Amino acid sequence: MSEQEASKESENPRLAELQSEIEVARAEFINSVTHLREQTAPGRLAQRGLHSAQSWFTDDFGAIRTKRVAIVGAVVVGVVAIKLLRRRG
Repeated sequence: MSEQEASKESENPRLAELQSEIEVARAEFINSVTHLREQTAPGRLAQRGLHSAQSWFTDDFGAIRTKRVAIVGAVVVGVVAIKLLRRRG
C-alpha cells in the first residue's frame, strides 16, 4: 500500500496542474463567448453596418464622395424607371 500512496502523491502535482490548465481554458472560453455576444448583438451589428455605409460615401476627412453618391442615385433612378416601364407595359 505504501507504493500506492507514493504513486498518488506523485500524481497530485500533475492533477493540480491539469486542473489549473482547465480553469485557465474555461476563463478564456467564457471571455471569448462574451466577446462574441457583444459583437453579434443586433444593435452592434446595425451600428457597424451604418458606419460601413457612411464610410463608403465619405472620405477619410469626412467629405462626401460625390461620384459614389451620383452612382447610387443613377442606380436608384434606373431601378425606378424599369419598374415604372414594366408596370405600364
